[in-house]
Amino acid sequence: MVGRGEIRHTRRATLGILGAVGAVILDSGCQVRPPAATAPRVDPNYVGDPTGPGPATPLLRAAGSPPVVVENARPGASGFRLTGHRFATDRGGEIAGYVHATSVAPGEELRFQVSVARPQRYRITIFRVGHYDGRGARQVAVSPWLDGSPQAAPTVDPATGAVRCGWRTQWRPTVAPDWTSGLYLALLASATGHHQWIPFVVRDPGRARGALVVLPTSTWQAYNCWPEDGRTGASLYYGFDSAGQITTKHRARAVSHDRPYAGNGVPALADHDIGFVQWVEAQGIDVAYATSEDLHTGRVDPARHRAVVFPGHDEYWSTPMREAVVTARGGGTSLVFLGANNCYWRIGYGADDHDDRLVRCAKEKTPASGPLPLGIMWRSAGHAEQQFIGAQYVSVVDGYAPLVIRGSRHWFWAGTGVRDGDLIPEVVWGEADQCMPGFAEPPAAERTLLAESPFRRDGAPQRQQSQLYRTTSGAWVFAAGSLGWTRALADPRLAQATVNLLRRVVTGEARTST
Repeated sequence: MVGRGEIRHTRRATLGILGAVGAVILDSGCQVRPPAATAPRVDPNYVGDPTGPGPATPLLRAAGSPPVVVENARPGASGFRLTGHRFATDRGGEIAGYVHATSVAPGEELRFQVSVARPQRYRITIFRVGHYDGRGARQVAVSPWLDGSPQAAPTVDPATGAVRCGWRTQWRPTVAPDWTSGLYLALLASATGHHQWIPFVVRDPGRARGALVVLPTSTWQAYNCWPEDGRTGASLYYGFDSAGQITTKHRARAVSHDRPYAGNGVPALADHDIGFVQWVEAQGIDVAYATSEDLHTGRVDPARHRAVVFPGHDEYWSTPMREAVVTARGGGTSLVFLGANNCYWRIGYGADDHDDRLVRCAKEKTPASGPLPLGIMWRSAGHAEQQFIGAQYVSVVDGYAPLVIRGSRHWFWAGTGVRDGDLIPEVVWGEADQCMPGFAEPPAAERTLLAESPFRRDGAPQRQQSQLYRTTSGAWVFAAGSLGWTRALADPRLAQATVNLLRRVVTGEARTST
């Protein structure tokens, strides 16, 4: 029988993020769904053909529009693309870098640490990810040509296996006031023509109301095996043995943000988050952005927002992260989980949880007696994720399976034209959630099953569920129950339902007729 830990590691291969493939999923030859930025914009007031997306309409740009709406009225970057560049390799180390924090606020300094394989000049171009009339990003800054040199080899903590760089800063721009809160990508370009991406977030601590989109940087780092050079790199899943083979036995017990992301620099599965950002910013919805570490440290307060949206694979949560989100829900802030397998591992950060650059999760077994170790599953610690999300991880999905509609008369599906039993293809993918028997469900004023979809894992039948419940505080909590949800937003029915949900939780508006 395969043990639970082995199952967890086996699923990494299923998702295409084993070894070097994980870091370069956008360039690896994997079959990636079309970017959500190319999906038709959903008109929330469209009342025509219920099977279509409705006519494309311009973003609202009136005075008083949310900052993200005003931002997306700016010209996008012509020819922006994530792929197609000549990317550096971890083995060659042609160029690589990282920034000093997962997020920064306007007025703060942004510090870039960059290393090149041999002395040469390089420059950094910064883009903000968004819709921008389908261009996908806007260029916000370009560095001067900088004098690059090789920096020190990373250190490896003998106790935890954490790989950490101590590179000196080579460019430190100040975040300008007009850098709207969002997901940013910095493109390194060396004189030899090699490139690598560096992601970071600009947060807006003063922003209230609207939706707070939390990007899963703790999970991004958990999968990061930089440098994938056959010697040094380690993630919370894998490391290299003395023969240069990548194995689960040599995984790290902690991972550091003070290092580049492997491969092209786009974190594993971050294409889900990038696609969602491009899609949601076409909808005219008031959103701001934050990271896992912002929740952990309290740099953002989710209770100041009408809703908190978790768009991607958000598996690694600390106690302060969970407490902040549960407290916000108790005060009426809605929660939207558009992925699956959320809040699965209980993590800590560096010494006394104050160093938010080091993610700690040893993935230990539950002891027979005594205090519970930090790095175990939340459900093993007696706090199952289902207790506040309403559903939790059940299985990896073999291939793709269609989403099977339930509760079609609910406002969630209004304007989509669906009926119970209808299928939306290829939504159930990667991993799936359900409301699992044997675990407590959250108290709810109302609860609705919106989809229940059969799929298979290793030949055995399983089922996925999409759930929505409302708390007595008035907060809505939605669990998509599949990693494939945001990948499938090109389907107009799924897009319309997602807009229905976001408009309900952000503005209180909702369509009521199907």
